[in-house]
Amino acid sequence: MSSIDYYNEVSEVVRSKPGKGNLKDIQDFYRLFMVPGMAHCAGGAGPNVFGQIFAAPPPSNDAEHDILTALEHWVEHGVAPERIIATHYTNNTPANGVQLQRPLCPFPQVARLIGHGDPSDANSFRCVKDPGE
Repeated sequence: MSSIDYYNEVSEVVRSKPGKGNLKDIQDFYRLFMVPGMAHCAGGAGPNVFGQIFAAPPPSNDAEHDILTALEHWVEHGVAPERIIATHYTNNTPANGVQLQRPLCPFPQVARLIGHGDPSDANSFRCVKDPGE
């Protein structure tokens, strides 16, 4: 929870500035992407590959699947990531193929399945405000 606590502290500082305080003001410079189902830094039962160090390579090195490429694109071209597609390989082994993909959403949004979409396909999900917030 320390990452969420820090994000909330930054949000409070931004919101204390005159004329600032909405989510866009914060996400213009700071985004937190939570990774449900990932162990500490890598591995786990969930979608756990998105270009981070010590993990298998993502299926594509583009800004949609690779967090470092997304960060470069944001810094160098001013295009912030709206989501990152995380991959889970079958048995955590790239040679076994992709088991599922899910979007990682900028906090406080979460990925929600759309209707009766395919739960293994990232395009079946949308980033939405967490109803528990």
